[in-house]
Amino acid sequence: MRVIAVPNDIRDQGGQCMKLSAILLAAFLLISGNASSAEERPDPTLQQIFDHWLSAYNSGELQRLQSVISTYKMEHSAQRDMELRSSMGPWRLLEMRSNTPSMAEAIVNVESSERSLLVTVKVDAADPADVSFFQIEGVETPTAYLPSRLSLRELRAAANERLDALVVSDVLSGALLVSERGRVVYQWWGGLADRQATLAITPETRFRIASLNKMFTAVAVLQLVQDGKLSLNDSIRRHLPDYPDPAIAESIMIRQLLNHTSGLGDIFGDDFSSYSQRLKTHSDYIGHFGKRAPDHAPGVQDGYSNYGYVVLGAIIEAVSGQSYYDYIQKHIYAPAGMTSTGSEPESSLVVGRGVPYTKVDGQWKVESASLPWRGTAAGGGYSTIGDLQRFGDALLRGDLVSPALLDQATSPQNHKQWYGYGFMVSGNGTARQFGHEGGASGANAAFVVIPSRQYVVIGLSNNDPDAMENAVNFLARRLPLE
Repeated sequence: MRVIAVPNDIRDQGGQCMKLSAILLAAFLLISGNASSAEERPDPTLQQIFDHWLSAYNSGELQRLQSVISTYKMEHSAQRDMELRSSMGPWRLLEMRSNTPSMAEAIVNVESSERSLLVTVKVDAADPADVSFFQIEGVETPTAYLPSRLSLRELRAAANERLDALVVSDVLSGALLVSERGRVVYQWWGGLADRQATLAITPETRFRIASLNKMFTAVAVLQLVQDGKLSLNDSIRRHLPDYPDPAIAESIMIRQLLNHTSGLGDIFGDDFSSYSQRLKTHSDYIGHFGKRAPDHAPGVQDGYSNYGYVVLGAIIEAVSGQSYYDYIQKHIYAPAGMTSTGSEPESSLVVGRGVPYTKVDGQWKVESASLPWRGTAAGGGYSTIGDLQRFGDALLRGDLVSPALLDQATSPQNHKQWYGYGFMVSGNGTARQFGHEGGASGANAAFVVIPSRQYVVIGLSNNDPDAMENAVNFLARRLPLE
């Protein structure tokens, strides 16, 4: 039996995919109401399996979920699913896309965030109670279920009510901004940057941005392409001839690193804290992970890869002759006017950087276990809502990379059509958008650009996912487009 979870939305630790970004994510499934116990149905239909699993998932009861997982022989962690349930909240069924005796596909909605997921479940032909394949991935919400667009005045009122309530209920602290054609049309902040010092969040608070660093890394690579210093079809080995596994380095192209089809996998695991403070450079990460076998052959499937972006950081250093950090400062932060963004080590004093908080047994605690020594090309830096607005505006003006290359980067470039080169992509026509999400314990960030109206939407938080991502999605889906 094999169980596959491939979400397209991202969460991460300094870029760690739980993904939805993510990010990556964990395991999900579907929903329906009042089902009797699985043992009473020795020959269940897939719809009944859906009903049982999702009803248990939505109940939030660990033992009930474990019972369903055991009954249907699902290689699945009930405890991890309960953590996911706590983070994302309940799901509801939107529509069945297909439902046969051996396979079912359904589109479900994450009620708290309006995200949609495609859930695919297959059963063993010889045993209809044996789940042999289980996959969750992001999917476009069907048009019929999209919320209505609001006027800016209506949206400001709705957003204020939603965000203020989250602060009062101690679910969220952070800052959020919406701009249109370079002009701020909505801004909000609330909660505490430092709970011990009772220091309030302001628009200038610097938040950890997790995987949003990937956008900077991708733009840097595209700049080097634009300057003729590398090609998207170059292999890793061409620029990193001393890569620990020459065969792997020869087989993977830069475009596959950018679009998450390299197969190189993650840098985060249960033992992350045992090596996180030893790995201080991109070369250190390559020394640690470079001989590890890929998760899959290059280019054959999507697989969110933080390590792939670390390799891109090392390539930027090799091609430019500068450290990753110096290159990004000179070629992205400075041209965009970003003065409060960086990736200084966690041990360094960074004025205005908020304290990360994760919830443990219902109480907010200072988070440190998931933090890398410093931010990398995969994630873990920090920024402000104002700086990220400036980054978005600079992209739209063509100040950082040519419009033609930006169009490539923000168009679907992987198999499931959810990622370009360093940017998550979705929507069509005037609703087309690109950006990135990032999440880890004590950090939640989301960045969205809607080119048709030159909207830039940013939300940053020093709390766990997904409250701020949800708030950004709420706004982006309701901004007026006409």
